[in-house]
Amino acid sequence: MIGNRNRRSWFICTGLLLLMAVMALSGCGTATKTEDSSGKGENTPAQQTPAGKKLVMAYTWKPSGVDPHGDNSWDVMRSGAGETLIRLNEKLEPVAWLAKEWKHDSPNVWTFSLQDKVTFHDGKSMDAVSVKASLLRSIEKSHLAKDLLDVKSIDVNGPLTLKITTNQPNAALASNLADPSTIVLDVASMKDEQSYPAMTGAFKIKAFNKDQSLVVERYDGYWGEKARLAEATMKFITDGNSRLMALQSGEVDVATDIPVDNAEVLKKNDKLQVLSAPSLRTHMIVYNMESSVFKDAANRKVVDSLIPRASIVSAVMRGYGTEASSPFPSILPFGKIERKALNGTAEQLLTKDGWQKDAQGTWSKQGKPFEVTLLTFPQRPELSVMAEVIQSQLLNEGIQVKIRKVENIDEALTKNDWDFAMYSMLTAHTGEPQYFMDMFYSSTSEANVSRYASKPLEDILHSLKLANDTTQRNAVTLQALDIINTDLPQSFIVHPDNVFGVKKGVEGFTPHPIEYYYITAQSDIAE
Repeated sequence: MIGNRNRRSWFICTGLLLLMAVMALSGCGTATKTEDSSGKGENTPAQQTPAGKKLVMAYTWKPSGVDPHGDNSWDVMRSGAGETLIRLNEKLEPVAWLAKEWKHDSPNVWTFSLQDKVTFHDGKSMDAVSVKASLLRSIEKSHLAKDLLDVKSIDVNGPLTLKITTNQPNAALASNLADPSTIVLDVASMKDEQSYPAMTGAFKIKAFNKDQSLVVERYDGYWGEKARLAEATMKFITDGNSRLMALQSGEVDVATDIPVDNAEVLKKNDKLQVLSAPSLRTHMIVYNMESSVFKDAANRKVVDSLIPRASIVSAVMRGYGTEASSPFPSILPFGKIERKALNGTAEQLLTKDGWQKDAQGTWSKQGKPFEVTLLTFPQRPELSVMAEVIQSQLLNEGIQVKIRKVENIDEALTKNDWDFAMYSMLTAHTGEPQYFMDMFYSSTSEANVSRYASKPLEDILHSLKLANDTTQRNAVTLQALDIINTDLPQSFIVHPDNVFGVKKGVEGFTPHPIEYYYITAQSDIAE
C-alpha cells in the first residue's frame, strides 16, 4: 500500500498525504491528445527573470539515494528533476508530458507518441529506444512499476513511437504511467549506486547529501519552459516541529507536512501562510477478520457506528480533513458513496447478537466481555490520538478497548494477536482505483491486512480491468464499494488534508491533488 512512506511500498502505511482522481481514458482505437502541461513556449516570463534565485524546502523524508527506479522515486519527482510519460493535471486527469499523445489500440495494446527535441541532463536525445530501456529498468527495479504496468512487451515502432502490450487488460495504464516509479532516464547514466541519473526535468541534480539534503539546479537544455529558479534545495527534516521552526526562523522558504496543531501558529505570522488541499489518503481502522470478536460482521458494524468522525475531524484534525465513507474521498467520481446506516441502535444489534449488558454497563457474551485490542503506531501521531478518542467512545458504550502501540504496524499486522488497528492509506495514487482495490482486497494479496475474502467483490474487480469507459469504470467501482461498505472489513474515518507552510513571496507552489509535483519550472521566490 502506499502508506507509511507513500512510495516506499504500496504496502507500507506511514507515508505522505496525497490525492487523485479518475482518469479520462480513450476508448479502443481512439487517440487521446491533451495539452502539454510543461508550459513549453518561446518567450516565457522565466527567461527574463534573474538567474540567481534559490529556494529552500524543509522536506519530511530522508531518501536513501536518487535513483528514481525504486524506493526514492517520489523524492526525485518532487525535486523537479524527473518526468514521466504522463502527467496528472489539477483535475486529476492524465495529460501529455514526455508522451504527447497515446492510443488504446485494443484491451492489451497501447501506442504512445513521444515529444520531439527532448534531451536528458547529459545532453543525449530522448527517443523511443531510450524510453523503452528506461521503462524496462523501472519494471526490473521497482515492484510498484512492475505491478502498475503489467507489461508483456515494449516495442519500438519508430524513432518516437512505442507500443506497449500488457499481460492482461489494463485500462488504467495511461494514468499509471504518471507514477514516479516510471520516471524516464538515460539508463547509461546509472553506472553505479553513486551516479546521479540523467533525466529530462527542468532541474538536474547538483548534489545529494545523504540524511541532509538534495540540491537541484536549473537545466538550461530543458525542452519546455525554463525554470525560474536557479537552484532549489530539499533539506531533510523529519520532525514536524523542527520543520515548523526552520520556517519560522527563515532557514527555509517552504515546509511540507505541517502538523495540524501548528497551523494556527503560522496563520498569526504575517510573513508566512498556510496552504492546504484535500488528499487521497484515508485514515481508517482495519479489522482482523480472524478475530474471535470481529469475524462477526455485526460487531464490526456496531464499532463503525460508534466512531465519532465529526469530532475527530474538528478536534483531532483541527478541521483539516473530511469525514470518510469509503476508501476514496468524494472529490473522486468513484468516491461519492454514503456509509450504510446501522439497522437499529448499537444496543439493539448487540442484544440481538447475544450480548448482555451488566449493571456496570459492560457488554459480555457467554461470560466473556466485549474486550478488544487496538493497534496504533508512532509515525502518524494523529492516529494514536484518534485511537484514544475511539477507545473513550467505545468505553462509554460498554466496550473495552486496550490500545497497544507498535513500532512497525505492517509487521504487527502479520501476527494474529490483535483485533483491530489504526491504519493509513493512499488509495488512488495515480487517480485510479484499480491497483489499490486489487492489492487491498484480493484474497491472495499480502497487502490484504484484514484477511478479507469476497468472491463477489473479486469478480467485480476483474470486470474493472476490462472497463475502458470512464463512466463504466466509476459505476463498477461503486458496485465494489457497496460490497465493502456492507461487509465492513474496514471502517473509514477521515480523509486528511495536506498542510504546508510557505513564506510569503514564494510563487508557483500550489498544493496539488497529486503530491508528485513540489518543485516545478514555475516555482519562484521574490528577491
